Amino acid sequence: MLRNEDVYHRQISDPYERLISCEDYLGNIPRTLQEIADFRGKVAVDLGAGTGRLSRMVAPYARKVIAVDFAQDMLRIAAEKLQQIDPPVDWSVHVSDMRHIPLEDQAADIVMAGWSLCYLASSNDPNWEQNLARVMAETERVLRDGGAVIILETLGTGNEEPVVYDFLQNYFDQLTGKYGFQHKSIRTDYRFDSVQEAAQMAEQFFGESVGRQVLENGSRIVPECTGVWWKTVRKSFVSNH
Repeated sequence: MLRNEDVYHRQISDPYERLISCEDYLGNIPRTLQEIADFRGKVAVDLGAGTGRLSRMVAPYARKVIAVDFAQDMLRIAAEKLQQIDPPVDWSVHVSDMRHIPLEDQAADIVMAGWSLCYLASSNDPNWEQNLARVMAETERVLRDGGAVIILETLGTGNEEPVVYDFLQNYFDQLTGKYGFQHKSIRTDYRFDSVQEAAQMAEQFFGESVGRQVLENGSRIVPECTGVWWKTVRKSFVSNH
């Protein structure tokens, strides 16, 4: 799991972009997104978008992509990357907290949140349940009937098998229990140019122990597991007739 103080409170958006450019070299994330939802002609919202990793994956298929994040420096890169897509796509970026999505009711078909909701829903935050409930309510508010919610979170970097960190266990339990999400895990391994780069990036973003592990393994491939949660939102409409 990325260290929050590193990603959002220091100017490291460029090395972060390098990190994610090496992630999931086998392409399991875009393949899984397409299996879960049909993005063709849809309005897709990317919450906690960062540098637009998920936005860029789905933009060529979607009618419009809306990237939302509270880190303006990250969104700067997201905007630059989205602008470079050829042929051009319809997109916008918004600086906002995901607990207050800057969209009207029923304005979206798909809402994604990749490796971001965990910072609000970690049990290290005493208000995690309220935060999660607020994001779930906002997500359902902006989705049209039959819309999809897709959440991706870490299940361990440097691990061959999924690992649930203690401070995320309650959050994950509520996703499948209280909120009715389906769930599966996928591999999203990193492939760097060298063992040295792999160790340096792993230490910078995931801690000294992961960096040492990479050096001991002597491989430029860093294993990683990612959890995917998804559900379809159905709304009840009361007719006046």
